[in-house]
Amino acid sequence: MAKSKDGITEYTKALVILAANLKKSDYDKITSVMFALHNGVCFGYKPEFDPQMLTDANDLYKFHTKKKHTNNVVKLKLLKSRKDDDAKL
Repeated sequence: MAKSKDGITEYTKALVILAANLKKSDYDKITSVMFALHNGVCFGYKPEFDPQMLTDANDLYKFHTKKKHTNNVVKLKLLKSRKDDDAKL
């Protein structure tokens, strides 16, 4: 664990988010990939700064994220009563 005097780092925050939202096998997979990246494994990207890695990550997120609002159009039917000539919404 990170030293308590170092405080909470971005790495620690990311691990907390992963732990809260993933099952153990998925958490272990991601932490092992993070460990490999930290130790210099490139996974097919350039060893120096390569923005293509972030582009690919965003594209994968968009492609694999389930749409929460698939149909947000609501049809309303306007009803008029005999008492009121003006419709009230």
